[in-house]
Amino acid sequence: MNDILLILAVVLVFVSLWLMFKAREWQLRARISRRLTDTNGRVENEDRGFWLWRLSAALTESSIADSDYQEIRQALAGMGKSREQSQMIYLLACWVLPGVLALVGFLVFGMLGGLLTAAAAFIIPRRMIRSMGSQAELKQNLEAVELCHMTRMLMEAGLSLERVLRIIGVQGRPLLPILSLRIDRFNRLMQSGAERSQALDELGDNKRIPVLRSYVTLMKQSSQLGAGVSRSLDKIIEEAQNVERNRIREETNRIGAKMTVVMMAFMLPALFILIGGPAVISIADALTR
Repeated sequence: MNDILLILAVVLVFVSLWLMFKAREWQLRARISRRLTDTNGRVENEDRGFWLWRLSAALTESSIADSDYQEIRQALAGMGKSREQSQMIYLLACWVLPGVLALVGFLVFGMLGGLLTAAAAFIIPRRMIRSMGSQAELKQNLEAVELCHMTRMLMEAGLSLERVLRIIGVQGRPLLPILSLRIDRFNRLMQSGAERSQALDELGDNKRIPVLRSYVTLMKQSSQLGAGVSRSLDKIIEEAQNVERNRIREETNRIGAKMTVVMMAFMLPALFILIGGPAVISIADALTR
């Protein structure tokens, strides 16, 4: 009975966290619907947002969690999360969820188990977010190569950069699933009247995506000087392919060392048993005679 109650409590905690995370989206949709149905042309005096979003903003802007949040924010920005989403994910994944798991650990496993559970609950989510951010940046770096290919093809057809990225944002979404979020942001900035250089700076603000940074630098230079970009895009693509080829070689070389550890831990004991087993049995028989 106690196990069923514990499982039910954990499930309810995850459901409540999901509802709190989705509450902001539902609030924004309701606000947009109210404004669209407002026939008198007046704007409602609305509150400054959901209380949980205000709490996350206060936590991330405080001096207590500022340094810790900056590392998490860079990883979440690499995944394409907005500022409000980053603050909410940081609050829920790095503080609320570890606190709940630590409380459950103290209640179920005692003092020592609770301390171990609390340490794991505070460390593992941060490591997972950093790892996911690194993987997202690596994927965006590869997707930026495809972005260079499509940009060269469309610009050779006589289209402008704004038109090119608008087409890529619509048609190239299956090929650029993560990078399309940044392209959509660029298109929204251009539609709102921002300058091209400002929108390009927003597109390539992450320094850990070198191919995208080179792409943005080239687009800014071409808009200022009016030079062609086909040959320069080819050089960016070639350099990115060389870097990726070297990275794959390094990963391949590391596999040998990893396999050596696996062989020493699993295969060598079995080999010793297979070869030395009959000898040990023979020696034991000789000693017993």
